[in-house]
Amino acid sequence: MKNRLMIRLFLFLALIQLVVPLSMIVKREIVLKEGAQFKFKVAPVDPYDAFRGRYVALRVDESFVPQVKEIKLTYGQTVYAFIQVDAQGFAKLVGVTTRRPHIKSYIQATVANVPYGDKVYLDLSINRYYMEEKAAPLAERIYQQHAQGANKDAYVLVRIKDGFVVIEGLYVGGQRIEDAIKKGGGK
Repeated sequence: MKNRLMIRLFLFLALIQLVVPLSMIVKREIVLKEGAQFKFKVAPVDPYDAFRGRYVALRVDESFVPQVKEIKLTYGQTVYAFIQVDAQGFAKLVGVTTRRPHIKSYIQATVANVPYGDKVYLDLSINRYYMEEKAAPLAERIYQQHAQGANKDAYVLVRIKDGFVVIEGLYVGGQRIEDAIKKGGGK
């Protein structure tokens, strides 16, 4: 009797260990397949972190919204930022609410700082573009070249569905970062 209970418990725990990662993968794949596509301008960020592995560190250039006087926001609070596409085709954050909206163009975020002046800065979770380990350092250098100075032609293409965001690609100089690496540096 006790052995049978232990076997059932073990099988239940093993099933959970399979279901949780699979559900995370499925959610991302659904967003990539069905989500609305947006591109955000990105800015340079300090790329080194010994604990996080190989990736290109990203920061959305304008990751803030105008402060809404009627809403009291606190650090770490979950909010929903409204997205609007500008004339150049880039996504911009134009407003925020604390309730999940019924429109399509929004992203779930957290308040990165208590409102400062007339802006509220948000953490959009568009901050890491994972790559092959050997290619990441060169990709980081190419990205830094294109994300600063007069050029500023780096952007990230994302898919968003029900507020959940998945990075589809990182672009520099009008091409995917992987293609820029193959061409030997991008510029």
